[in-house]
Amino acid sequence: MKKNHVYALIIYFGVGLLGDVITLIFNNPRSLVIILNFMLSPLLLFVTLYLLKDDLKLMVFEKRKSTVKQSIYAIIKWFFIVIIGFIVIATITPLFSTSEVSNSSRMTQAVPLIVIPFVFIAPILEELIFRRIIFTSFSKKFTILLSILFTSVIFAGWHMTLSGFPLIFWLSVVITYSYYQTNRLLVPITIHILWNLFSSSVALIGASFFE
Repeated sequence: MKKNHVYALIIYFGVGLLGDVITLIFNNPRSLVIILNFMLSPLLLFVTLYLLKDDLKLMVFEKRKSTVKQSIYAIIKWFFIVIIGFIVIATITPLFSTSEVSNSSRMTQAVPLIVIPFVFIAPILEELIFRRIIFTSFSKKFTILLSILFTSVIFAGWHMTLSGFPLIFWLSVVITYSYYQTNRLLVPITIHILWNLFSSSVALIGASFFE
């Protein structure tokens, strides 16, 4: 793994763990949510983009990038599949599947302005870390299937919600494959934004429906 990738991972996961420690110490999630998301998230995104500025110019997979039309179709198709998967998971294990939406609901209701970094900044940052760095690193050593599974386990585990693991894992599987299929990072970023927008909308319009 390249040094700039290692630096990006250390900074991202280090800041994330630091935020969790501060939350436990001060036990004041409302203030911390505002600080961490309106100050640290944009800064983390800027630093990550700087570290990856040269890498983002290169194609990761030895295949042609999808056209704009193909990319738009892929975004619509895979986002629809994410929603279908959510419905299936909710039907099979309702206690598990709704937790991610419920967590988003409580967070956005407590601090409505968090919708901005949650919907737009977090997806870009997470796709750079999990798809552009972690997944591509796995794909150089393992098959694509194993790389997708390994990446999705790490992605779901990092969100540290056992009850929401199935849904987050499914989301990661879909958006990771969409990246490989299209060879365009913008595709999983857009799907991720759409999902966060969907869950935030649920939170602001009627979270009680999912709880």
